[in-house]
Amino acid sequence: MIQIPFLLALAGEPASPACRTISRPEIFASDVAAAVPQFNALPSDLRVGYSPMPGNQRIFHGVELERIAKAQGLELTSLPDLCFAWRMTPPRAEDIVAAMRASLGSDAGIEIVESSNAPAPPGELVFPRNTLQFPSSGGPRGEVLWRGYILYNENRRFGVWARVKIAANMTRVVAIQEIAAGRPIQKEQVRLESCEDFPLDSLTARNLDEVVGFVPRQAIRTGAPILKNQIDRAPEVMRGDTVRVEVQSGGAHLVLEARAQTAGAKGSMIMVKNPSSGRGFRARVIDKGRVAVDAGGSQ
Repeated sequence: MIQIPFLLALAGEPASPACRTISRPEIFASDVAAAVPQFNALPSDLRVGYSPMPGNQRIFHGVELERIAKAQGLELTSLPDLCFAWRMTPPRAEDIVAAMRASLGSDAGIEIVESSNAPAPPGELVFPRNTLQFPSSGGPRGEVLWRGYILYNENRRFGVWARVKIAANMTRVVAIQEIAAGRPIQKEQVRLESCEDFPLDSLTARNLDEVVGFVPRQAIRTGAPILKNQIDRAPEVMRGDTVRVEVQSGGAHLVLEARAQTAGAKGSMIMVKNPSSGRGFRARVIDKGRVAVDAGGSQ
């Protein structure tokens, strides 16, 4: 019962006038003159107001237009109400794909699964690389969400989005035999193969020089692609290596050979053993196969 008067009240409200489309942040006398010819008597670049946000309307009531004209010395009466709204159209699929390709900088295959179809203002369509999600499942052809925007009014953004499947022809390094953990990967243990993959995947090793000589943290099975977070750069000295030991004490300089008991990268301290005396001591790695003993160290 209480809804009936409300519906009648809505039915009795005057309808908004048909809106004229705009595509700039301000509304000028020239825009009004297209519907109200009397405004041609005013300077065409006279600003009468600001444009609404995209999706909204800006209504100038007749009395408001008359007041604007009077402020410019022009007496007008009985002017109609006037409505302005942004020209809005949903982004086209081909424009979305073109914007994505411009961002990716590759010839990746892009399949749009779903995209925002809400009307949007005219402007530059942008899909930044840093807003592209990575596939969580389904491999490189998994569905991902990519958020973008339309740049309008010079620096304003209108949000858009698309769910897409993206894959590009790439290379990857795979193991052609079981690779043990802790020992440098040899060239004959891996090969380069072509594949379809997600173009922004920087975790998979794409070139042999990203893998050969590196040390796996864990065993890698035959046929598995090698990931960069599975391997470490090989230290300059590996456990068991014969190293050149340089001992400096005052003006004395002694050079001898020893065997590394632990591995270490340049600048780190490792344990080495003198094979003649059997004594162990600490030394600093200074280069591949070379270590140095501090002046106060023992040999």
